This record gives sequence, C-alpha cells and structure tokens, in this order.
Amino acid sequence: MQSIQDYLGAISSLTPVICLSTAILFTALWNLFFPRLKEITPIAGIFALLFAGTALWQQFAVGSITLFGGLYTVDPLTVLFGVLACGVGAIVILMTMGCESELGRNAGEFYTLLLVAVLAVMVLAGTTDLILLFIALETLSISCVVLAGFSKQDRRSNEAALKYLISTAATTATLLYGLSFLYGLTGSTSYYEIHNKIATFAHAPSLVVIFTMVLLLSAVGFKLSAVPFHMWTPDVYEGAPTPVTAFLSIGSKAGGFVVAIRLLSVVFASSVSDWSFILGLLAIASMIGGNLIALAQTSFKRMLAYSSIAHVGYILIGLISNSLDGLSAVSFYLIVYGLMNLGAFTGAILFCNETGSDRIDDYAGLFKKRPWLATGLAICLINLAGLPLPPAGFFAKAFVFWSGIQASGANPLAWTLIIVALLTSVPAIYYYMRVAIKMIVKEPSDAVKKLEPERKRMVDPQICPDVALAACVAGIVIASVMVNPIMKLAKDSVTPVTSPAVGMLDQNLN
Repeated sequence: MQSIQDYLGAISSLTPVICLSTAILFTALWNLFFPRLKEITPIAGIFALLFAGTALWQQFAVGSITLFGGLYTVDPLTVLFGVLACGVGAIVILMTMGCESELGRNAGEFYTLLLVAVLAVMVLAGTTDLILLFIALETLSISCVVLAGFSKQDRRSNEAALKYLISTAATTATLLYGLSFLYGLTGSTSYYEIHNKIATFAHAPSLVVIFTMVLLLSAVGFKLSAVPFHMWTPDVYEGAPTPVTAFLSIGSKAGGFVVAIRLLSVVFASSVSDWSFILGLLAIASMIGGNLIALAQTSFKRMLAYSSIAHVGYILIGLISNSLDGLSAVSFYLIVYGLMNLGAFTGAILFCNETGSDRIDDYAGLFKKRPWLATGLAICLINLAGLPLPPAGFFAKAFVFWSGIQASGANPLAWTLIIVALLTSVPAIYYYMRVAIKMIVKEPSDAVKKLEPERKRMVDPQICPDVALAACVAGIVIASVMVNPIMKLAKDSVTPVTSPAVGMLDQNLN
C-alpha cells in the first residue's frame, strides 16, 4: 500500500488537472445560481486555463513521474500537449465571446463543457492505461457532441451533433473491441506491461495482433478524421458553431495524436513495420482526398474541414517515421498548425458576425473595408499553404517531409508518401491563396460593400475575437523566428516515448 506521502506527491503532480476540474465545478455552479452574471464564466475559464498551463509548464523539467501504478504519467509529452490544449481552449473562449448570440441563452454552460473537453485532452496526454484511455476519450467525445449541437435553434447544428454522435458510437464500439483483444492477449491494461508482453511475439505477429492494431488505428483515425474515417468531418465542421469547429480541428486532433504517439511508440513499439504500413495508406488517402475535395468547396468552413483532413496526412508522415526527429516534427507541426487554423476560424467568425456569410466569394475585396482582418486571415492561410511568409508553416512541412526522407531506408512507403505530399501541396496552395487573393485584389463583393466603414473597437463585441486573431498571428511570427527553441522543446517532449526511454520505463516499473 502506498504511503500518504506518495498520494500527496501524486496530488501535487496533478495540480493542473485539479485546477481545471475546480474551474469546471465553479463555472457550472456559477451558471446555475447566478444566471444573470454569466459573463463571468468565460473570464474565469481563461484564468483557469492560464493557471493550469503555467502549472503544467513548471513540470516540464521534472522528468517522467508514473502515478497510481502506471495509470497516469507526467512527462514532457504530457506537459507539451497539456499546454497546447490549454492554449487552444483559451483562444476558443476568446473566439466564443464574440459570437455568444449564436449559442442562445445557455451560453454560460458552453464554457463549462469546453473546459471539460480541454480537461479530457489533458488526461489523454498523460494516460498510460487502457481504462483511463477509454474514460478520457469518451469524456472528450461526449463533450464535443453536446458542443456541436449547442445551437439548438439551428438545424445544421442539430444535424452535426447527430452525425457526430452516430459516428462516435460506432468508433466507441470499435475501440472497446480492440481494447478487449489487447487485454485478452496480455492480461494487463498498463501500456508498459502490454509492451513487454507483445514484444515477445511481435517479430512474428499473429493475425490477432494485427487485427487488434487495425481496430485501434481505426478508432484513432476517426478522432484524427483521416480518410476513410473522415465522413463526419465536413458536415460537423460546417454545422457546428464555429468555435466548436475550431476546437475540433486542433484540440480534438491533438488528443488523437498524443494517443497515437503513446500507443504506437510504446504499446506497439515492436511492430513498427505493421502499423507504419497501415498509417502510410491512411496518410496517402488523406492527402489526396482532402486536398482534391477542398478545391471544389464554396463554403469557407467546409474548405477548412477538408484541408484539415489533408494536414492529418502530412502529420502522419512524421508519425510513421517512428524516430526522434519524426515525432518532434509532429509536435512542432501541431503547435504551428494550431495557431494557423485557429486564426483562420477566428477570421471566419469575425467575417460572419458582420456579414452573416460563409461563402468564399463573399470575402472578395475585404481588405478595403477591414484591412486588419484581411491581413491577419491572409497570414494564416498563407502559412496553411506552406509558403514562407512568414516561414512557420513552411518549416512545419519541411521538418515532417525531412523525417519521411530519413525513414526511407526502413519504410518502403516513405518515398511514395513524400512524392504524394509534394504533389498534393500544389492544389493546397491554390485553394488557400484563392481566398487570400480575393480579399486583397478583387472588387468588393455585395456582402463586403454593405459593411460599415469602421467599427468602434472599444464597445464592439468583436474585440475578443480580434484579440484571438492577434494572438494567433503573433504566435505564427514568434514560431517563425524561434524555430530552434520550439523544435528543441518538441524533441525534449517526445524523448520519453522513443525506444530507449521506453526501455528505461519498463525497468523502473519492473
């Protein structure tokens, strides 16, 4: 039995999780007892996320701490993805404060559910046990389903929630089926114990092991919205409230990728050749399908939905390489992609709030009426396209592609992945730059012509989304000039799950 000192030490390590849990209780009770003061809720949520992120950041240099018999691990990977989740949550709250009218009279409860989703991603980042993995994933999924249908008077929002719920139910069944096989094979729910037992027969994997990997990868593929598990993505992205779409595009995906990193690099570390081939096929399908279908979109949010599928394909290249450089490139890409994508969705909110339109053609001539909005949105789109203006998005793609080239000797699909990535980047440049060029050089559309010449910033409810867009643009610029420090941070974060670190953790647990 563990001593009281051990439990106190565990509680100290879980300070960020406890802080966010307390904030969830506070905001829920505040909304219940003080419904007329719900404007306090988003402010409390932002402060809670900042405090939790700061507490997490202080744990980065602590090393790896395994809690509750291997149920949860606090290591640099947990810290990085936890801080990323807190940052995404704070920006999404700022975005939401500019479009609360879309959420109806229950806008206060929206922030509580959003904090629950952020907490679920934080727990996913540190879970090293199948039971906690399932609980955290279900918490995230249920929160996102409710958030997607939060605009109850909007039929598209209701449709988005229903489609997401049905898809999530199917994915949950698949995940549980895979977890049951994994437990049946090894008799354990701990990642590290499962790793040790699978390693004894992974050199000649049975059909059961491969079948289990396929089930788990299909569940993770749904969370990442990789082809062919992407069918829910465009409809949910278009129908859900835009802040929810922004969170799904990076917050939910961050949770999916950290689960994939731990499962593949720890649990199935001895079966790299099997799962890398499966992920390679998913990456190729995602890059081709996402980019080509995005070309035909007339809705800005729907275009971003398909482009997010393509970006998943790019990120999977780094995951497939299964190396320190590859996994660090994945982490760097997620940081930069989060800033770019959140900025793009913030621009969509600012534009829609004034025009009520989501059509790409209606963005024409926006620079003449809203130069700051057009400039900020263009910077985000240019980086999403991978062009070096500024070079954060370019470096993110370059690091991932380079990791794929380095893995070409061990992975027969590596060169195919790189060629497909390069070829599909061309249509991506077209559909991103199409929007940017429309805003800058085209004659104003009818929607833009109706805009007032200026907005009164200090009394405008759009001031919070303005701050969110400014934060995203500033983050892109900072990431462009601080590439080496951020890349070093990314490498330090994934070091615990590379093969040597896994061996050390195995010895400590034994």
